[in-house]
Amino acid sequence: MGQREGIFNLLSLVMLGLTVITLACFISIAINPYLPFNPFPPEPEMVLVATTTATPIATDGPASTWTPTVTPTVTPTPPASFTPTVTPTPEPTTPPPTKAPTATPTPRVTRSPYPFTYDVTYETPYYGCAWMGVAGTVEDIDGNALVGYPIHVWGGGIDMVVTSGDKQLYGDSGWEQFFDNSPKEVRGVFRVQIHAKYDPNHPPVSREIVLNFEGYCSRSLARIVFVKNH
Repeated sequence: MGQREGIFNLLSLVMLGLTVITLACFISIAINPYLPFNPFPPEPEMVLVATTTATPIATDGPASTWTPTVTPTVTPTPPASFTPTVTPTPEPTTPPPTKAPTATPTPRVTRSPYPFTYDVTYETPYYGCAWMGVAGTVEDIDGNALVGYPIHVWGGGIDMVVTSGDKQLYGDSGWEQFFDNSPKEVRGVFRVQIHAKYDPNHPPVSREIVLNFEGYCSRSLARIVFVKNH
């Protein structure tokens, strides 16, 4: 039994020694893989060395020397000074005539091509907000009522002639024409023009008036005052 244990101990020492030797070989190969006992050495790396051949530089001959030509400096001679002779101008003994001031014309008021002018205002009707239309008066330049003048009202399906003085709610020469029973926005539809009273053809004696309603109760009555200026 003692001899058998001795053999095993010897084998253990041998295996331990081989293990140490194997480990030492692996470490040596890891440090230097080109050792002769490495069974798989790596292929040697190829190093390319670039060789540059210097090209000789041509040497020029000696440069020619340029000698500048000195140009003599010319000093200009100043011209002779010239002194002008001033001849005094005699002053006039007679003073010039005084120009009369130009009178400024007084502006004149351009006369209307028609004998009647007009003024239009928009306000609340006498009948309340359930009414929209046109009304007014006809006067001379002093404010006196002129009755009997025909006033043409048309547009929006209406074509009527009313006479000044027929609706004295607005004055002695009052007149009126109803359009609608509520305020509406109506622009450029209704038109008004006064005509001659005594001429049988009754030509217009004022410009044509275009009415513009905004749809508000406070502006649903277009009030026109015709004034005869000439």
